[in-house]
Amino acid sequence: MGLNTLFLSMSGALRWLGASALRIWAAVALVALGVAGWQYHRAAHWAAAARATRSAWDAERKAAAAAKIAAETRYRSLADDADAQHAAALAQGDARLAAYIAAHRLRSSAPDPARSPDDRGAAIPEGSAAGPVLANPVLATITEADLKICDANYVYAQAAHDWANGLNP
Repeated sequence: MGLNTLFLSMSGALRWLGASALRIWAAVALVALGVAGWQYHRAAHWAAAARATRSAWDAERKAAAAAKIAAETRYRSLADDADAQHAAALAQGDARLAAYIAAHRLRSSAPDPARSPDDRGAAIPEGSAAGPVLANPVLATITEADLKICDANYVYAQAAHDWANGLNP
């Protein structure tokens, strides 16, 4: 009975509304005003969502830029430290290498009056290549230049290893 009564009252309201052109235009204007208000609220909601999204993106972009600058500064500092350590190790390596060469240099087979009879250091024949530091008849003769290159490469590799270990805190 409730639904039937509602239907009869709606049909009566429509008959009343349709009795005059002015009433129809007033009803259309009220419906249009309601739809416009609803659309205004939807547009305001989406505009607020767009502003919030833009603010979040701006904040993320600023944070990413700050993180990038901080990382670049950290890596530049690590690289500068690694370069300084490499230069120091290279300088120390020259002194260390000179001491090693002095201690392990091959001596010629000619008798040396300053040598004691108990000094049985390594010796090389008189006709060998100039400037050998170490020699092994099976392997080869190692020159001072070879040792310096080897030491410089070792120092560089050690500095690179230390720098790479510094990248991961």
